[in-house]
Amino acid sequence: MSLFTKPIETARKNRDQALTDAAQWEAQAAAKRAEADQLDADAAQWEAQAAAKRAEADQLDAGANAAILADESAAERITAQVLTLQRKASAYDQAAREARAKAADAARDSLRVEADELDKAATKKKQEAAKIDAEVDKLRAKLEEYDGCPYIRQVEESDWDAVDGRYRTTVRHHGKSFASKQEALHLTTQSQVIRYWLDEGTLPTSLGDLNDKYGATHNVLAGWRGDTPISQYGEPITDGLREAMAAITGQGEE
Repeated sequence: MSLFTKPIETARKNRDQALTDAAQWEAQAAAKRAEADQLDADAAQWEAQAAAKRAEADQLDAGANAAILADESAAERITAQVLTLQRKASAYDQAAREARAKAADAARDSLRVEADELDKAATKKKQEAAKIDAEVDKLRAKLEEYDGCPYIRQVEESDWDAVDGRYRTTVRHHGKSFASKQEALHLTTQSQVIRYWLDEGTLPTSLGDLNDKYGATHNVLAGWRGDTPISQYGEPITDGLREAMAAITGQGEE
């Protein structure tokens, strides 16, 4: 058996579970979006029927004068027909408004499902990073004991050199867990942006806005609070949020 067989199997198992989890929440969100789409279609149908009834009423009303002059007894009958058509149009309008309200609720529900699953995925990434860090700390302790000196990961430093008049940068060695931590922050940002939009009806302008509402999740310097973009870790707006924004408000984000 290869020395790396077990780690490879574990990695594959974790990958397969992540894919399964993603497929499950995507299916839930898709079901909610499909419900919203159907309700939108119902609303469009009601609106079309209301428009048709109004057009029919207008046409009947437009010819009413000539009909009444020809037969005065037709006045009451035509008036009743016009009112009936207008009443039907109002009923269809009401049905359309109710369908669109339900569609908006379904779209919001799909976003809540998506935000919950993004949080779960972020938690898994944090756990993954913590496991790596714990193993690194264990191995570092053994190495320091064996070699008799400390081992510290080199970090990036970018400072202005007054003598040379330029920045001097030391290359950062992030370590294996860094990617998982960054992905966790990306997933958390996407979740928070969804929740912020649901709560506030608008998108946050910076990570500082998210910190103010959800706690100090993001490392934002006080002086740069409003200048740290929500795209710090990657695309902050999911496709599901874009679709919901378009469906509920009629506006998509650029």
